[in-house]
Amino acid sequence: MIKALLDAQDIKLTANEILSKTREIIPTEINRTLLTDWAEENRTLKEGKYQGPYSYDLAPYLREIADNLSAASEVSETAVKKATRMGATVGLHENWIGYTIDEDPSEMAYITSSDDLAGAQMDLRVNSLINSSGIADKIGNVEKRKGEKTSGDKVTQKAFPGGYLMAGGPKAPFIKRQFGFKKIATDEVDEFPDDIDKNGDPIGLIRGRVKGYGDDYKILWASSPKLKHNSKINRLYKEGDQRKYYVPCKHCGHKQPMKWGKKGERGGLKFEHDEDNRLIYRNGKPAVWYECENCGGHWVEEDKELFLSDKTMGGFAAENGKTVYAEWRPTAVPRRKNMRSYFLPGFYSLMSTWETAVLEFLELKSNGFPRAEFQVWVNCFLAETFEDSGEKPKIETLLTQERTYHKGSLPLNDKPLFVTLGADVQDDRIECEIVAWGRDKESWSIDYKIIPGNTGDTEDACWNALRSIITSKYCGMQPVLTGIDAGHKTDIVYEFCDRFESGVHPVMGSDKVRKSCEYIKTFAVQSHTTPRIDINTDLLKQEIYRYLSKGQFESGKFPHGYCHFPVEYERKYFNMLTAEERITVRDQYGHINYKWDAGKRRNEALDCRVYALAMVYAYYQASDENLRYTGQLEETEPFTWSDFWDYLEHEELSA
Repeated sequence: MIKALLDAQDIKLTANEILSKTREIIPTEINRTLLTDWAEENRTLKEGKYQGPYSYDLAPYLREIADNLSAASEVSETAVKKATRMGATVGLHENWIGYTIDEDPSEMAYITSSDDLAGAQMDLRVNSLINSSGIADKIGNVEKRKGEKTSGDKVTQKAFPGGYLMAGGPKAPFIKRQFGFKKIATDEVDEFPDDIDKNGDPIGLIRGRVKGYGDDYKILWASSPKLKHNSKINRLYKEGDQRKYYVPCKHCGHKQPMKWGKKGERGGLKFEHDEDNRLIYRNGKPAVWYECENCGGHWVEEDKELFLSDKTMGGFAAENGKTVYAEWRPTAVPRRKNMRSYFLPGFYSLMSTWETAVLEFLELKSNGFPRAEFQVWVNCFLAETFEDSGEKPKIETLLTQERTYHKGSLPLNDKPLFVTLGADVQDDRIECEIVAWGRDKESWSIDYKIIPGNTGDTEDACWNALRSIITSKYCGMQPVLTGIDAGHKTDIVYEFCDRFESGVHPVMGSDKVRKSCEYIKTFAVQSHTTPRIDINTDLLKQEIYRYLSKGQFESGKFPHGYCHFPVEYERKYFNMLTAEERITVRDQYGHINYKWDAGKRRNEALDCRVYALAMVYAYYQASDENLRYTGQLEETEPFTWSDFWDYLEHEELSA
């Protein structure tokens, strides 16, 4: 029967038929054996540096993560944003496959970055696991066909009593077709395409394959991160409880997550180098150490086995006499039910050294931090996303794009969902843009207005004119939210916004919001009724520049975020819209700071678009809060951008 299930892609069984047939032979009693116990009792490594019986003592930070995958665990999804050389392939993916075959059989999929890599992993690694763990006799059926391998035993398909395993890349047929799995192990998620052959987001497609099991499913998401603006593992990490591995200081016992050190700040990985960026050695040992954020005490590479020790290993006695041990701690409330997420940078690895990481960093520094090489280091050692500043949009491309409508109108048959307004305040004028927004942030600039006047006087005609613009309708829609720059005429803007019952907010760029990597954050302002919205201008400008660089598809359709403009807009407007450049500055430790610089160019159009886009994020947040407040959305239920657009489209149809 299992062989028949493996061939179901060819004989077109429905998902429900496959699940029904499979469940006939799957045990219903919950298996209480932990994955870590199974691996340490059954797994033997015959290749590589660490040969012999497998032990999680070599990577104690993997123990909790692995046990999330055990049958008795209530955790449904586990996301691991990790560095390379952390032992995760063996300790998580391979051990989970072996455990499934031997202890907890069910339908399982293994998905990595390509079909070729999946085949190689199965052929070289999984077959070795099966043979070395004493479970080879469980693979395949007794019957054989002439000239074929054992039935149910192919390179990317393995059948065993009670279940089967399929392996492939993100475009494998079993991901897109109606095939159900109880367990899915993914690797290198950030290598997956954003869209699977026009079938949609790979994360959503993979989650769709486990829907038949309710909450009784397990998905492992694992990857080194790539670019910040579209990192899938970073997105998944934020959906979970964002756990960090806290290790104790050998001197004072204080527990802390490990990080790259900063000059002038206590804590983190530190090192000494000469003026030519060469690492200093003393008595043959590198001047590299970890500094405790609490007491300032130093740890060296040889201390890793000590401070990585978890509770199951007994921990160790710090100099203050207290027994301490490492542990995972959640740092956020999960946005998805039964989901845990883990951040695992390279500081913890027993398979690579701090010295190697520092030498690689100093080589990059000597060469001026070349972008591609520096990204690899950031992704693969720090396990952080890399910020790609992107290129400045080309004026000629914007000027020559097809424009089919006039100011104050919209293209025929285009139906945006709402309108926002962004206003920039100067001494002698107010400039503002009215922007209509559709699904996936496709935008239409409806009008750009310049209102002369004395902005230092709230009774000046310019403020009355702005009020009229805010309360007017555009293509049948009044702006749902307006953001007005409060960085220059702060008190005047606060007073103006307070005159509205709701929907008109002062906005200000904020370093605090920028450092938190949020797009916006709302704050109450003392003595004022209208909350201020602080914005991350860096992220918003990056997003706008990405959208401005997008072109129309040959099919005539438009990509996510495409920007439409009226025929009246001339070069002067587009010069303002693209006036700024994002300049990268790195300190001696390689920490990146970004500065947006317009030089002597006018940039009001860009500022207005930033405020208008910030209001889209504010509307998204307000919708999320409203749905939870009214009970239409459970507290632990995620509210994605796709949900937001669906909600607005449904509201429009219901109106």
